[in-house]
Amino acid sequence: MAKTQTAPEMKPEGAECEAGERCQKTDTGPVSVQPMVKIDDDFHGWLLAQASALRQQHHFLLDWEHLAEELEAMAARDRRELKERLKNLLLHLLKLKFQPGELHRHHSWRSSVREAREQISDILEDSPGIFQGKRDAVLASAYSRARDKAADDSGLAIDLFPVECPWSFDQIMQHDFFPGTPRDS
Repeated sequence: MAKTQTAPEMKPEGAECEAGERCQKTDTGPVSVQPMVKIDDDFHGWLLAQASALRQQHHFLLDWEHLAEELEAMAARDRRELKERLKNLLLHLLKLKFQPGELHRHHSWRSSVREAREQISDILEDSPGIFQGKRDAVLASAYSRARDKAADDSGLAIDLFPVECPWSFDQIMQHDFFPGTPRDS
């Protein structure tokens, strides 16, 4: 069951809390405490109320447990998105490398590679610590999934694709790296 949260109403400077009024004293004076939106009733409203309480440093209005859960969920979502983008990048690099005869598809695959690199770069720019020191492990996991999908998409035997990622993270992020094409053969 969600806790009842409260929204602050600032009292005029120098004002005191009235009898029966729920107030919290702060460095800027007394704050009247009014009922606030519950996380289960209106998630968006709850987010805005929590952001407001944080900005105003009204720690007594924060829903600490739910805030921690939501922050962890946000971090997990970002990591999943990064892994999905890496998988897509590796999938198309594998297609370029192991399907050189599919020249009519190379343009589309190269475009997908460039798009994935841009998306990964954007994620890393916003969250440089997203790998949490586990970049190689994340790359290996994304590669394993890309390898399976490449075999499914191409109809080629899974054994044709290396078990471990044949490229480093830095290599797959190079803007001109396209294995299996004339420039990178």
